[in-house]
Amino acid sequence: MSLSRRALIASAAAAAAAPAPALAAWPFGLGRRKPEPPKDGRADYAGGALRQQIGDWQFEIAKTSASTRLQPVIRDNYEARLTEAVGKMPGVKAITAAVAEPDGSVWTQAWRADEGPLPTRFHWASVAKAYTATAVMQMVEAGQLSLTDTLDRWAPAMPNAAWITLEDLLAHTSGLYSFQADETLRATPGYKSPEQLLAVAAAHPPLFQPGAAWSYSNTNYVLLGQIIEAVDGKPWHEALAERIAARRELEDTVFIAPQAKVEGLAPPAPAEAAPGTADEISTPYAAGAVAASSLDMVRFWRDLLADRLHGPEATRRRFYRLYPMTGVGPGHYGLGVMVSDLSAADPAATDVWLGHSGGLPGAKAVVAYSMQTRAFVAVALTGEGSPEAAANLLLAELRR
Repeated sequence: MSLSRRALIASAAAAAAAPAPALAAWPFGLGRRKPEPPKDGRADYAGGALRQQIGDWQFEIAKTSASTRLQPVIRDNYEARLTEAVGKMPGVKAITAAVAEPDGSVWTQAWRADEGPLPTRFHWASVAKAYTATAVMQMVEAGQLSLTDTLDRWAPAMPNAAWITLEDLLAHTSGLYSFQADETLRATPGYKSPEQLLAVAAAHPPLFQPGAAWSYSNTNYVLLGQIIEAVDGKPWHEALAERIAARRELEDTVFIAPQAKVEGLAPPAPAEAAPGTADEISTPYAAGAVAASSLDMVRFWRDLLADRLHGPEATRRRFYRLYPMTGVGPGHYGLGVMVSDLSAADPAATDVWLGHSGGLPGAKAVVAYSMQTRAFVAVALTGEGSPEAAANLLLAELRR
């Protein structure tokens, strides 16, 4: 049964007509004027083929697997696989992993190359987008937002603001320039505020008309963070802490406040100095500023697919239109979620992951639900390596 978009956004119809709080005025005059909309407005999607939708029965299996009670276990086979993964990735400085099996058995471990104390939290980079999207979908359910709301309600000075919808921001079909591609910004060390990031993005022309194509842009999620702040009346990190971490008792999850220090964090460890490596970890904001243990990350992903963070209609809506991740790698993107067909990298593979990956210089991460094993896995590392490869090694134990 296909999901009715109308069913999800009908309750938000009144919100679309209500006045919305504007974002704070940005530097260089942004937010103070509303540009003329382009004559052509939106455009029909003309990118690569969308992925086949996930079936309702597959969501039900995932929900069943995510509804079992978690019971910590010791697994020597997972320990061996993690050791194997580290051996294959000599550039790794620290790594954490967790696997939750369908029966609720959950294993977790951390490792570091030197003899210092084991970190309790890792930086999950763009996996934070899944949390930001969750908060937005909660607001849609509550009638505070609609997926068809246009960006000019909050940020009228952004290019094409009158034609970009919240759904475009969530799905990366807005066409907005991604601020981290700006060489001057990347070469500037230290913290940059959301207002600075958006000013840089707005200074570049859009890549395409809204809806016409897909392009990964961190600008989209910085805007979503600002919209969350406008609706909830509090900073993004506080809003998400209340909406997600406190609600699900994720005690090792931190949404990083501007320039905040995170206790027990494994710091990113880039191999060499390069543009962007001297950035401050809270700069990505709602696009990538979350620190957590791998156990908390698995718990979050189980909560998401078990409909404990929002209802099943919202969960399915997030996987409704799956765009090919052109220019990023194999996989498809929904609303703050990724679907990865492992056969794209290995023709012999049959597994499909529902999850999200993330990365920044010196830190990479992935969280996923494996449709083949019905298990949840999360891996984050600092240094150089592939968390996806490590996660696949761990899941191989369940494919035997």
